[in-house]
Amino acid sequence: MMLPENNTITLLGVGNILLTDEGLGVHVINTLKDNYFFTPAINIIDGGTMGMELLSYMDGMKRLILVDAINGGEEPGTVYEFTHQEVENYFTKNISAHEVGIQDILRIRALQEEPLEAATVIGVEPFSLEIGLEPSSVVAKVLPEVISRVIHILMEWGVEVKKRDD
Repeated sequence: MMLPENNTITLLGVGNILLTDEGLGVHVINTLKDNYFFTPAINIIDGGTMGMELLSYMDGMKRLILVDAINGGEEPGTVYEFTHQEVENYFTKNISAHEVGIQDILRIRALQEEPLEAATVIGVEPFSLEIGLEPSSVVAKVLPEVISRVIHILMEWGVEVKKRDD
């Protein structure tokens, strides 16, 4: 994976794309990568279910948007957005196996480098974790909102976001 030089903004999608809604984060970042240009370039990572390997992609990162399925106890399809301090609280719950790894990665990264300037977690309450390559219709309905929230944050951070012409 080629990373932009001097890149400080990371968009990280995590989850298992073999389990319908659990793959939400990966589906969102792939949609963004395939349909938009970002200036300056941002680091877009398909974290899948990776663990400690993600550390190598986070050198120099100052801002993070993490997209994931979130078991928050609300109705399926509920969109969540946690900012900076709330992100730490989010990770203390260890919601799924890959999130345990991400919690550890962010702690190690914080020990190695300056703390993040900004971090946001955007996620959706899953409807289905059955085997399947596409999100459930409940989660698919809110994907445009999730993508819109990611774009809004990037623009607040000074990133120009342009839709690709097909």
